[in-house]
Amino acid sequence: MPKYSPQVQFLKDCWGGAWAGVACIGVGQPFDFVKTRMQSMGFKTSGEVISHAIRTEGIFAFYKGSLVPLMLNSPACSVLISGYGWGKRQLQAGGVLNSSPICQNFTAGSFGGAAMSLVATPMEHIRIRMQTQVEGQGAGYSGSLDATIKIFRSHGISGIYKGATVTLIRDAFGFACYFATYDTIKRKFLSDPSKPPSTIQTLSAGSLAGVALWSARYPLDTVKTRIQADSIANPKYRGMMDCFAKTIAKEGVGALYAGFAACILRTVPVNAGFFWAYETSSYLFDKAMGEV
Repeated sequence: MPKYSPQVQFLKDCWGGAWAGVACIGVGQPFDFVKTRMQSMGFKTSGEVISHAIRTEGIFAFYKGSLVPLMLNSPACSVLISGYGWGKRQLQAGGVLNSSPICQNFTAGSFGGAAMSLVATPMEHIRIRMQTQVEGQGAGYSGSLDATIKIFRSHGISGIYKGATVTLIRDAFGFACYFATYDTIKRKFLSDPSKPPSTIQTLSAGSLAGVALWSARYPLDTVKTRIQADSIANPKYRGMMDCFAKTIAKEGVGALYAGFAACILRTVPVNAGFFWAYETSSYLFDKAMGEV
């Protein structure tokens, strides 16, 4: 693996993360639309969401709220990868957990996830506002930018960052599991760690890492979705624990996993694409730098 200065390595991480973010949105937006509506609008199956959306709103409904993610997901994934890379380099330099790569990657992944939540919170809040807005039922926003402007004018930065605490916890824990799984599986595949993984190895490890990510954080994601879909002015949830308690009391533990099947179907291609884009762009970066 090429050795770069911290500044160049940071640029490489940002480059790889940006392309990984593009891949995520391109593949995952329709799946995310289905997940969001199942979590927050009472639909019982993915098919019910799909048929209702097509019948009442048309095929382009699946890309509602995609403008803000398209604008922010590449920077968010750059923050994720660079935060993870920075955390891992700090741990290695300090001799922390060098004897346990899985724990080191878990810890570094939590750094990346926590950093990403700063970008993910407003991005996902606006997307959820758009995805839970049904045409003809008092729709208040004409698009993602309109929603951002109106929420900021009415509620300030705290309105934009609604759900920030649960997003931070969700992402720190979820991406800790994510990177620990990916690195462990990738190292099992590779006979020569100095060489990049093959496409099949990357796709396989990325898919399994995605399953680990969402299996770990899905109940927190449901709570986050409900909090961000809730009224800003007159919320029925006072916070993360209140949302957990009210959801379980009224609907049972199973409600925390509403849309989980659709999410897992989404996560396999999305995270395979994420790591393929990351590994490919990193290889091209190394090649441009004359390190390959």
